[in-house]
Amino acid sequence: MGAPADRRDEATERTMNTRTIAVIGGGIVGLCTALSLQQRGFAVTLVAPETSREMTSYGNAGVITQASVIPLNIPGLLGKVPRYLLNRDPALRIAPAFLPRATPWLLRFMRGCQAESVASRTASLARLIRPALAAHRHWAREAGAESLFHETGWTKLYRHPQARERVSLECQLWDANEVAYEPLTGTALDQVFDGASRHYTLGLRIPETAYVDSPGALVARYRDLFLARGGRWQCASVAGIEPVAGGFRLQGGDTRYAQVAVCAGPWSRELVAPLGYRPPLAFERGYHQEFTLGAGQGLAMPFHDVEGAFVCTPMNGGVRVLTGIEFDARDRKPTPRQLQRVLPRVRQVLALGEAQGEPWLGRRPSLPDGLPMIGAAPRHPGLWFAFGHGHIGLSTGAVSGEWLADDILRGREDPQRGAFSPARFA
Repeated sequence: MGAPADRRDEATERTMNTRTIAVIGGGIVGLCTALSLQQRGFAVTLVAPETSREMTSYGNAGVITQASVIPLNIPGLLGKVPRYLLNRDPALRIAPAFLPRATPWLLRFMRGCQAESVASRTASLARLIRPALAAHRHWAREAGAESLFHETGWTKLYRHPQARERVSLECQLWDANEVAYEPLTGTALDQVFDGASRHYTLGLRIPETAYVDSPGALVARYRDLFLARGGRWQCASVAGIEPVAGGFRLQGGDTRYAQVAVCAGPWSRELVAPLGYRPPLAFERGYHQEFTLGAGQGLAMPFHDVEGAFVCTPMNGGVRVLTGIEFDARDRKPTPRQLQRVLPRVRQVLALGEAQGEPWLGRRPSLPDGLPMIGAAPRHPGLWFAFGHGHIGLSTGAVSGEWLADDILRGREDPQRGAFSPARFA
């Protein structure tokens, strides 16, 4: 004999209620999390402002590459500290007034430069990045965004004659984590762009790479797919998260959600701080500007000029030039000095045409160990985090969304992914 109807209804309602979830953040990580949850049967509300140029996901290099398994804090970095502190290297600028606030984070960052720590974190990042391109291919196919992806490879270019000795550690880490790469010298460098062999002595090309020629358009396509599949988008900023009986409520709203996923990038810390969480999140500001290419100038693939401290990616019919890192307050007005310093170096190797718009400022949310947080909030069942992706948010957004959705479905973190657990900073 079946259960009474009212008990069946209560059980059904209870099951349905656990499947209601708000995903805070409309960038690539938030959207991929929302899509992955939706695919697993959750009733998802995406809470985010209108997509705009302010989003971190708008202004990246558009590169999804296996090469991004190596964290930024590696042993050779220690010797560069004096130049960095004096702002003599365009790869990093620290606003003098911000240095006292940045110092605790930087000290934790520098403590990670030991070889054993680097090897361990590289192996963890490899697990996250290895399936990244396949995960994006899936969503791009579903969203009709395949034409935005170009699988041309990605190349790191070196000017210095002793470059081969300087990249030995990087190559060892790639070898240990099965990252395919090929050295380029002489005229082989010209496959990146015509004339590259005149300026560089060595290139390291990573073939298992794609670039997106418009990250902003990709975000829009993923959001359109989420809405077409019945997702709800609440176009709003979130002021806070309130635990209530049976779940959570977002400040300023009346809807109760059984669960909440915080995927708000550089705005995540202020959302979770009132609940007692203090993730050591820094804001690695960075700039880009887009240009047309001069007559006869082509660019076959994205590249990173390592000594020049800039990245160039074919985008929107021209080229996007991106700078290194600026440490400053998240919301301080733009100070595009690094862009001004590197543009003459870009013009040494590429024929740039007219600027397309003003310089853009983004804020990369980064944790001192170089790994994002993906998993459960330690003290609030039903609250989940996916932020702190630093320079690899686009590369890893689709996999991060899958991992978090799997954790939410099972109600606990996968213990094999403990390196990414929010509990490591508890």
